Amino acid sequence: MNVLLLLEGVLMLPMALVGMFLNIASIFYFASCHHQRPFHRLLMTLAVVDTVYLITSSLSFSIKHISQAYSDSVWNLVVPYSLPIAQTTMTASVYLTISLTIERYFSVVKPLYQLKNSWLRSSLLLAIPGMAFSLVFTLPNYFMISTIWKNETIHMELSSYLVQNNITFNTEYVPENQTIENLLLEGIPAYITSATGENLSIVEEDNKTLVMLGTRVKPGIQFAPFRNNEVYMKVYVMWLHFIFNSALPLSILLTLNTAIYRKLATLPEHMRRSAEASLRRRELRLARISLLIVFIFILCHTPKVFPSVFEISGHDPYLVPAVVEISHLLLTVNSSVNFLVYYLACGRNICYLFRPSGGLTRTIQMSQREQSTTVSNINDTLINKNLHFNIKRDNDIISNINSISPCSDREITEL
Repeated sequence: MNVLLLLEGVLMLPMALVGMFLNIASIFYFASCHHQRPFHRLLMTLAVVDTVYLITSSLSFSIKHISQAYSDSVWNLVVPYSLPIAQTTMTASVYLTISLTIERYFSVVKPLYQLKNSWLRSSLLLAIPGMAFSLVFTLPNYFMISTIWKNETIHMELSSYLVQNNITFNTEYVPENQTIENLLLEGIPAYITSATGENLSIVEEDNKTLVMLGTRVKPGIQFAPFRNNEVYMKVYVMWLHFIFNSALPLSILLTLNTAIYRKLATLPEHMRRSAEASLRRRELRLARISLLIVFIFILCHTPKVFPSVFEISGHDPYLVPAVVEISHLLLTVNSSVNFLVYYLACGRNICYLFRPSGGLTRTIQMSQREQSTTVSNINDTLINKNLHFNIKRDNDIISNINSISPCSDREITEL
């Protein structure tokens, strides 16, 4: 089997479909939460962006390996739009992961600083800068490819043409006023012309072979002139993409997550049972989920660095066979598993997600019940604290009165 077909067709397309399902499930899951945290809202935004990436990358890379008809005609019409959107959403996914890490960093490592700065608790303010940068950074890609219509000369044996275009006919149903030869020479070209607009005719060559001759208009793609500009290629395509899509994001993620990991390592394993400790444990659990998501992110995004390094160093980006296709597959995996990581890290069985009686609806109900329990625990703690305060206050009043003058039981009862 062809390696390209295996990686970008057989493996990548089913993974993308599974990822779309999981991301859509995560959108409903997080949208149904009554008490959303910035971390949850950022994950929901990331799920939307990843879903768009999976759709557009499948249209750009996967389906053309599965369907010959899509590859011959539809792909040329779709790719000028799907490829730039895929590049924008891939970059947006990178910077949303950074936003996710920044939120966890200040929540775990510098919680007091996060309390003083409200923008660190706003998922909107954390997400918008990276998404805006992604759109601006990939803007040239929207003008780089366009669809053109070109005339193509056809000179092909009739039998091969019929097989290639899935055209069949039954000789048993030849009209009485026509022969098979007339049907071949007149009927089939007329049918093809009316169905596809192709201007074709069938001729018999010297060796008695029937040949299909003619022209047809076929869509193709062309690159904008600036795509061949040496400065554009070296500065934007090579260096800027390498810096802002690979080197800088990976450096930020490694630095922040190292600090988060060190902070988690210094915290006690067991905390006293209270509402405050429960909230703190939840923050730490979300931090560990973030670490796992970032670890998978680094693992899946690292292979795409190699073609850029090869190109910058003057070598062919395909120096390592299939490295680009492997990179596309791993990017699809990364965009598909974030909700799965969150779901499993919360201690839930993945089988429940795929059961009709215990799937997404059950997941949402579990989330709401957990949140209600947390709120109830907080309220109980506050009630207990107020009760303790009131009892202590009453005892202090009675002690003060007794210290001033002796009181009878009746006077104390009136107090």
